[in-house]
Amino acid sequence: MTRDSMLRCGALLSAALLSLMATVCWSQQPSLTWLGGLPRYSQSIAYGVSADGRVVVGVAFIVVGLGRAFRWENGVMQDLGTLGSDYSFARGVSADGHIVVGGTEDAAGRNRRALRWTAERGIEDLNLTYAQLLTPGSRLATAYAVSPDGRYIVGTGYNAAANRWEAFLLDTGFPLRGDVDRNGCVDDADLLRVLFAFGGQGYRNEDLNWDGAIDDADLLIVLFRFGSGC
Repeated sequence: MTRDSMLRCGALLSAALLSLMATVCWSQQPSLTWLGGLPRYSQSIAYGVSADGRVVVGVAFIVVGLGRAFRWENGVMQDLGTLGSDYSFARGVSADGHIVVGGTEDAAGRNRRALRWTAERGIEDLNLTYAQLLTPGSRLATAYAVSPDGRYIVGTGYNAAANRWEAFLLDTGFPLRGDVDRNGCVDDADLLRVLFAFGGQGYRNEDLNWDGAIDDADLLIVLFRFGSGC
């Protein structure tokens, strides 16, 4: 193939790629979805969304101080509960939509407690789950956000040692970096999960650095952490 032929082929290929990219971009039409409410709780506010927009979290309510935290997916709004109080709300969700964080309080806005919800464990009070990390009199009041992998939770609480309200960063210790299947051990199973999903797109557990692509960077995380927790 002559140099001119190679240049013409390159130009045609570039034009084809640009045309394909334009078609893909133009085909992504904007959309709007009204999420509705829960039975008895007809109004709603959304506070957080998963990385791919599949899961939305927030609060459904009828009056201020009387509402329920919700998790919405595929057109279904799920009531997450209240830990026995009058009001709960979801503020943040992990990238894959699996872990939800927020808070709960009574109708007067008192007795605030930070919460976490997962399908496996349901709703839980972070003050009880991580009681060993709190000094006497301290309290985690509200969780506002969670890291993409669900390990780190941030919010506000009362630090009794300093006698003031402060922001907090809670390291739950789970999952370990590289632990794709969330079993507490970075091993062959995690390596295989990444290899079989290699080249894929989307925010999944195999996308360990949560950049939307399963690639070398994710594979290296498993290799560097191999054996952790085992």
